[in-house]
Amino acid sequence: QLIGAIVDVSSPAGQDMALGLIGSVEWIFITCQEKANIDDGNEHEKDNGWIMIPAENLISQCQNTGTKIAAYVNRVGDVGGLARALELGVDALCIDGTASINDQELWDALIEAQSERRLAAATNVGDSPDNGTVPNKSPVIVTGTCKRITSSVGKSTVLADRVCIDLVQSLKCTEGCWVGSSAKITALVLSEAAQSSFVPSRPFRVNAGPVHTYVVMGDGLSTKYLSELQAGDEVLVTDVISGEERPVAVGRLKVEIRPCVQVGLFPPQEDEGGPGDFGQVFLQQAETVRLGQRKGDDSFIRVTELESDGSAQPVDILLRVVGMGTHVGRAYSGKVVER
Repeated sequence: QLIGAIVDVSSPAGQDMALGLIGSVEWIFITCQEKANIDDGNEHEKDNGWIMIPAENLISQCQNTGTKIAAYVNRVGDVGGLARALELGVDALCIDGTASINDQELWDALIEAQSERRLAAATNVGDSPDNGTVPNKSPVIVTGTCKRITSSVGKSTVLADRVCIDLVQSLKCTEGCWVGSSAKITALVLSEAAQSSFVPSRPFRVNAGPVHTYVVMGDGLSTKYLSELQAGDEVLVTDVISGEERPVAVGRLKVEIRPCVQVGLFPPQEDEGGPGDFGQVFLQQAETVRLGQRKGDDSFIRVTELESDGSAQPVDILLRVVGMGTHVGRAYSGKVVER
């Protein structure tokens, strides 16, 4: 029976190998023994000996899979980072007993990390930084509200690198993609399939906002920044009327500098977002950008119809709310605040 595997994660290939083992083995023992040489035509930071970021990536995807992470350490400075990575930490820290037997400083750091972990377990804080319970990562669709926001410096619009997602399938007027500045709270931006006398219909296009924006991917669980979305990736398309969902591949991304407005997103306080939680999204100031509502035939409101006056009343829209934050697009139970 295969209990575990030893993987050198100092290269992207090694990290991918470790990620591929999650759910198949009980333990993954990670080391960083080799220098990472990446020759793919792109510029990379010098990343010889990386272990912290690979450890975080593995921790975020191991929750509730039955796989645990052990990490080899030979430096005092690595102990705290690995023990506390993503507030959860690796499941075990291992040292070379022969080489480190006389390294009292390393042993002291390991004992301190062990004591801290035991204290966390005793106070039931191991799974969540707040109360020991793992938040629900299943998304819920709710009717929340939105409101146009003026920035703290008094600007009602900003210039942004706006991204249009051009899909390989046509969307209906009532279909769109979930986007937002927080992965926890996203809004449904509808396609440009609606007919207009001013511009041709673009039924394959969703005007999704600036490059920093999250978009929900085709699996309905993970997210990506618009800046890292690529042709061939699948995003989640949802019908605002029927609630039907389907993954659709991206055919092209169109990035242009456009004026955008900030729209605050406010879920009902009794729902998954919790009291006081809110999100926001930047969207192009254009009549063709529509936010989904669940109001019969009037299933949207245009971004340009949102009043910038501070006394304007919030408008009902559909929101997708998740109780967990993300790390590299994957939900995990550590505390994540995105404002």
